[in-house]
Amino acid sequence: MLTIYPDSKLYGEIRQGNWKEETETEKYKEVRALVEGLEIPTEFAALGASNAFQMRGVLPEDKEKLLAFLDDVIKNVGEDELRRYRKSVRHL
Repeated sequence: MLTIYPDSKLYGEIRQGNWKEETETEKYKEVRALVEGLEIPTEFAALGASNAFQMRGVLPEDKEKLLAFLDDVIKNVGEDELRRYRKSVRHL
């Protein structure tokens, strides 16, 4: 998950209105698109503290399991809950 720090150039771009951060739900949709599009054998892991829901799998074997997990997060976890989690992680 993208984390934008106040001292970064991107943060300045946001403050100037040149770029808008996606919603937390959109971030999970982007991860889903990545997993869906990966066609090479690889280990996929999203285990960082910035992820409200951590996941790991080996592709292509676990692709459907990962996609189902992401679909569940996207469908059943609200934006407010995801944003609350991100704001609760002190080092972000």
